[in-house]
Amino acid sequence: MNKAQATLEFTLAFVLTILFIVLTANVFVWLNHCMVRRQVAYEESRSNAAGSGAEADVGKANFYTRPSLNVFIGGGYK
Repeated sequence: MNKAQATLEFTLAFVLTILFIVLTANVFVWLNHCMVRRQVAYEESRSNAAGSGAEADVGKANFYTRPSLNVFIGGGYK
């Protein structure tokens, strides 16, 4: 009788641990994706004449919008 309860508890703990690991990995992948895309968008928003002393566009203030987080899709974003 006690063996069945221990098996159920172990199975539940194991499934929750695996789920936690997968969800955490997806969040980290999403964060990495956001940092890379934000840096690329920032560099593309910079003016070619920056640092030359000439008047130039200063770039857009809102140059980046992050993708939505969905931890149940591989990669964490859609």
